[in-house]
Amino acid sequence: MSKSDLNLLVENIKFEHLSVFHDFILSVLNTLSISDFELSVILCDNVYIQKLNNKFRNKNEPTDVLSFNYNELNEGLVGGINYKIQGDLIISFEYLKFSAQEFNVEIYEELQRVTIHGILHLMGHNHETNDFQKEGMLILQENVLRKNKRVF
Repeated sequence: MSKSDLNLLVENIKFEHLSVFHDFILSVLNTLSISDFELSVILCDNVYIQKLNNKFRNKNEPTDVLSFNYNELNEGLVGGINYKIQGDLIISFEYLKFSAQEFNVEIYEELQRVTIHGILHLMGHNHETNDFQKEGMLILQENVLRKNKRVF
């Protein structure tokens, strides 16, 4: 029996678009053919994500997104890609303000991009570089973003 459980949490920031964000994530999961999922997404500040980044990756600095995969049995694995997701995404909305400026995009577009990025990692996708022209995962990420992009 498949599950569809999506939880959105906010830690130490103000975020007023949870319903739009929730619908966006469900749309992305549908586009990626994921109907069996238990996913929690936490939007937080840099302090919150830095503590987790230090604890789990030994990097004492903030980052944009962390993904934690709890599907240890790899149920739903097809060709190295997992179509059953059990995990958490931690996203620093504060960090996204800087990266959105750096990439000259709107912050909510960057939020959507890193959310897709984290989901793809939970599925088992990886990338060696950040080359949006050559890396298969990043090309897929941008295609999924184009199909699902929302206005907040």
